[in-house]
Amino acid sequence: MTTSRFAVFAIYVLVALSMWSPETESATSGVAVLARYALFVSTSMAIVLHTYLTRGIAISRSPDWLLLIGFLLYTSLSFLWSEGGMNAAIKAMLIFSALLVSVSMANAVGLDRILRIYYNAMGVFIILSLLVVVFLPERGIETGWLLEGDWKGIAGQKNGLGNIAGLVFVASLSLPLVRHAERRRMMLAYCTRLSMIVMSAVCLVNSGSRGALLSAGIGLSAVMVAKAPKALQRVVLIALVVLAIPVVYLALATFELHADKIDILGSTIDTSSRTTIWFYGLEQLGGRELLGFGVGGFWTPERLIAFRDVHGWVLDNFHNGYVTILIEGGVIGISLLLLALCFIVLLYLVTIGNLRDPYVALAFGYAAMYIIGNVVENEIGRSTSMTFIMFLATSFALRPHIERVLATAPAGPRPAAAAGGGGALRDAATA
Repeated sequence: MTTSRFAVFAIYVLVALSMWSPETESATSGVAVLARYALFVSTSMAIVLHTYLTRGIAISRSPDWLLLIGFLLYTSLSFLWSEGGMNAAIKAMLIFSALLVSVSMANAVGLDRILRIYYNAMGVFIILSLLVVVFLPERGIETGWLLEGDWKGIAGQKNGLGNIAGLVFVASLSLPLVRHAERRRMMLAYCTRLSMIVMSAVCLVNSGSRGALLSAGIGLSAVMVAKAPKALQRVVLIALVVLAIPVVYLALATFELHADKIDILGSTIDTSSRTTIWFYGLEQLGGRELLGFGVGGFWTPERLIAFRDVHGWVLDNFHNGYVTILIEGGVIGISLLLLALCFIVLLYLVTIGNLRDPYVALAFGYAAMYIIGNVVENEIGRSTSMTFIMFLATSFALRPHIERVLATAPAGPRPAAAAGGGGALRDAATA
């Protein structure tokens, strides 16, 4: 696939904008946020227009594509019954923009280039964060209560740095090196990759983000499973199924949900009052179960005041992507999302069982990190976040990448599919 320099440059700009976190406490924070949105939309539209004019934009009719597009379109249109006013309309526009640009990225550069662009951009982010921590510690290190000493680099908070460091760490260990004919350039590539492993690991640990550490572990585990021999993959799958039955039974028997903690399997998980917010949203959902409150339509001033009056504090974020979609999108919204995720995961599982491709393995690791990470954070509801756009773009690019790999494979039995399952993979790729 030939790729124009303009498309690559514009995607780099978009990734940089998605990682930009304007200072919320500065006097110009409102202007900075609006400027970021304006630049994000204009860059997105430039990528969409360029892709359409130079190569056209193909839309797959496969279930994973149609359900994901349907979910994003439904979420965008839900501003029509939202109480969020202009903010809801802006968020709907940004989600629609994310849909268009992610489909365009999948058409313009493909899965392998998308992963490399994100890796390079995030690597620069890590380097700059380390420089800020070393030379401007007053800006790069947290000083707030219970956060003192945690690194945030050039991110808005420690979790932002931790999440990006986790993504870079996973990619540094799994993304193929670009091969060079010259020995000197190849050695430089090895040294650069080793440096990124060390720098991302240092940032990940010193960010103090437990969620980022867990997410990185999930990503690495998924990549290892994707790269494992087929026999080992089947053993792991069978073991998980066998172990899941008693674990689920015990978990359900010991599960207790409290206002600020979850008791399960004899352990107590501190939810940092997340469950308090979840309960409040779910209680308010009565009568709106089908359509929900619409995008950005729940946290109105009245509900913010009501929550504060009862609990003495308020935070207009559910810190759970699935709870957010259920409350804002109702049963229709959460059903579209879960069905889309099921088909995307199914395509990944069929592919990694029949095709040894490092880009699919890394994309699978990132998808696992994103899907599980939304249990404790609301990344699905953040229309311009880096992980949201990356998940959409890699999900749309997965099927075309599989088709391209199968089409360019040498004649005869394909290495990944010769022992069976190749037909299933081809059927999945062309469905």
